[in-house]
Amino acid sequence: MFSTECIHTLRQLTPNEGENDARHEGLMLIRSDTPTERKAIIYQPVFYIVIQGQKQSFLGNEVFQYDPGRFLALTVPLPMEGMVTVATADEPYLAIKLAVDSGTVLSLLRELPDLEPAKETNRGTSRGVCVCPVAAEMVAAVERLVASLADDHKRRVLTPMIIREILFYGLQSPQGEQLAAFVTRDRHHARIADVLRHIQTHFSEPLDIQALADIASMSQSSLHQHFKAVTNASPLQYIKAIRLHRAQHLLSDSQLSVSEAAWEVGYQSLSQFSREYKRLFGDVPSRVVGSVLN
Repeated sequence: MFSTECIHTLRQLTPNEGENDARHEGLMLIRSDTPTERKAIIYQPVFYIVIQGQKQSFLGNEVFQYDPGRFLALTVPLPMEGMVTVATADEPYLAIKLAVDSGTVLSLLRELPDLEPAKETNRGTSRGVCVCPVAAEMVAAVERLVASLADDHKRRVLTPMIIREILFYGLQSPQGEQLAAFVTRDRHHARIADVLRHIQTHFSEPLDIQALADIASMSQSSLHQHFKAVTNASPLQYIKAIRLHRAQHLLSDSQLSVSEAAWEVGYQSLSQFSREYKRLFGDVPSRVVGSVLN
């Protein structure tokens, strides 16, 4: 689907496995020469566009598979797990991770008066993650984005405009209404997004469910219903998952001890932390080594 020239340029821009700096805010380039193990990831709002290879992400028991024909779109921060499933040294996994800026999305929506955000039907609020088809127009824009990153002048001038174009095509996808719903004020989608952002900032502090309901201007029962629809978890389950995912990153990427990591993410009991960590990740925290591939 993507041209040989685009793949060649992206390989030159990704000399290292894992994340490579695209030298533009909100943009990261990913490469993996082999399939990877399933790893915990905290995804922020992002378009994850695969140029070559294939990846799977997991939200609870839900599986999201994406490749050059389908991109992953997240509208809210979610603790997930992910693994590269197709990659070789000759044809490495290559991807672009593009941060979704709510201000830019709102600006685009003002210019798309015919786009109606996803309706909150009897099935409830939409999930905060989806897989969307990559249209031919988006392929062309992504190829121009990759080309712009290889030139200093084009990167400074053209890259921001091309990113806006890619977000535009995302909103034009069949899931565009769902993506728009999470930045539209006074809707359940957007109010849950506000709660999630609050948790992301204050996850290491004691968090009261009534206080979260107040942020969303909902009753506790309504918060629980819409929160689970967006995240596939209850508020307490989400908070626990965020803390444990953060702890795993701390243990992988820093010199913190298990007890220091547990305290850092808000646990007061080391035994409870170790028990819940093993239940989520299948191993004790003291065995965590290496780094997490995003």
